Amino acid sequence: MITNRQSKQAPAPASLPNSSNNPMDWQPTDKLTESLGFLIVDSGRFVKRSLYARIANHGIRGGAWFLLRVLFQRDGLTQRELASRLGLMEPSVQEMLRAMERDGLVTRQRDEQDRRKVRIRLTERARELEPALLGIAEEVNTLMLTGLNAAEETLLKLLLRKVRETLSADADALATTLPEEPVPGTRTVRKHATD
Repeated sequence: MITNRQSKQAPAPASLPNSSNNPMDWQPTDKLTESLGFLIVDSGRFVKRSLYARIANHGIRGGAWFLLRVLFQRDGLTQRELASRLGLMEPSVQEMLRAMERDGLVTRQRDEQDRRKVRIRLTERARELEPALLGIAEEVNTLMLTGLNAAEETLLKLLLRKVRETLSADADALATTLPEEPVPGTRTVRKHATD
């Protein structure tokens, strides 16, 4: 027996919302699609897909974009500083940097004042790509806001900043109270109980 989940066609709703008779206007409403967390993550997934498809035309891998974006603003950061700014674990950043070196986007240079530090520097190729890549990011941001007026855009950004601040504080608090296992996405370095 084929159930609605198994069939390739979406089930016909008992009644269509908003008095529309067009089945294409119907969208399922369940706990998942009403979840704020799901909406944010799913929107982020589509933002990445849209952005990554566009930057790939310039030979840029998706993961490299976030490091490039930070380095465009402040070239010469250390791996640790990059990881901290992006809320990532250092080994993840290290792997991305290796790929970016192979792609000719960054180099590593010893800090002249503190030889223990290694600075990440953009190559000439990366600097040449900067205007095009920033233009693509602006294009994707404009696309995201299609259909919103200026007031809605301002409100959306304000509310998302509040959500991010709340969750960032929560993640940082968890990172300082949980055992030594890493909490992905946190910016706080965990201390041992004996430190």
